Amino acid sequence: MNLMRWRPGFGWRAFSLIELLVVIAIIGVLAALLLPVLGRAKGKSADIKCISNLKQLGIALYIYADEHEGRLPSAERRPTTPVDPTNVQPRIVDLLATNVGNVLKVFQCPRDQFDWFKLEGSSYEWNYAANNQPIEQPGVSGGIPITADRARLMYDYENFHVGGTNGIKNVLYGDGRVEPLR
Repeated sequence: MNLMRWRPGFGWRAFSLIELLVVIAIIGVLAALLLPVLGRAKGKSADIKCISNLKQLGIALYIYADEHEGRLPSAERRPTTPVDPTNVQPRIVDLLATNVGNVLKVFQCPRDQFDWFKLEGSSYEWNYAANNQPIEQPGVSGGIPITADRARLMYDYENFHVGGTNGIKNVLYGDGRVEPLR
């Protein structure tokens, strides 16, 4: 190699092959240390995007309820397999699309590796029991009213996110908060 460098008092001096290989090895080690960190950061950003999507859908649900006398929409849990084939409900994405500015990407979890978004129009499952319920009390369990802070309205179809034994789901509660369900 004929790479030259200036050294005061000595003039021009060439890099040795060993010096060049050491520099390349140091760069390789640094890259190997940084790649896993960058991968984890990318995964964390996907988790945060999912939480953000669900929070936006929570706002869209409040807008919908405000326009419909305080009631939540009636939608299918999984549009491709209706709960009652004789009375098929619309998809949640179709009911809330205008409330999210027709930006349908908000219905897609970045970690949806099972293609629920393509199949159902949303990576997030709608809680069928909340259909047409008042937003402040979206259900009843065992005769006891379920308040908005306990009502799970939308959640990931699968355990898309890393954590727990089998992964975790993000859940949108009736009060607008989003938390992981382990």
